[in-house]
Amino acid sequence: MTEQYTQTVDVDIPRFVKRYQFCGILFILFSLGFVMVAIFLSWYALIGFALFFAIGAVNLHIYNSAAKEYIYEVSTERLVIAKKDVLNKTKRIANILFKDVNGFSSLEDMYCEDTDILACSDPYSEGVYALSFCIDNKRLLFAPDEYMTELIKQNLSAICPERETEDE
Repeated sequence: MTEQYTQTVDVDIPRFVKRYQFCGILFILFSLGFVMVAIFLSWYALIGFALFFAIGAVNLHIYNSAAKEYIYEVSTERLVIAKKDVLNKTKRIANILFKDVNGFSSLEDMYCEDTDILACSDPYSEGVYALSFCIDNKRLLFAPDEYMTELIKQNLSAICPERETEDE
């Protein structure tokens, strides 16, 4: 087995997030009309400009921060999950030491937004695994390939053999 393994998972951007981009551009273009009104009629129209421009900028920010790709990296002592957004900025979601892991198995129960960290497109699709760890009793839901799954199981059993892992 290898010392370090990296897997990249592409995620489709949801349709409702794409609507944020369209609405953001529409609001920003609409706000430019208020600049013309402010020049010719009243300076109070600049309040409308600022309002619609801010709404458009927030909508574009929501779209730009949507994940398009997740990067999973496994080494002998840790698992690192990173998210790449639409602007190709990478943000680390989780950095988990294997000594802090309580269990690793395929996801068989419900996804909870409050306690679970989602690093895949659909938590209910086939091949999604749950890695529970000590910090705040959280779980990481991600979709590793078979090789990464075996690497994680091997690393967990090397650190602590009595840990709960799924045997297929």
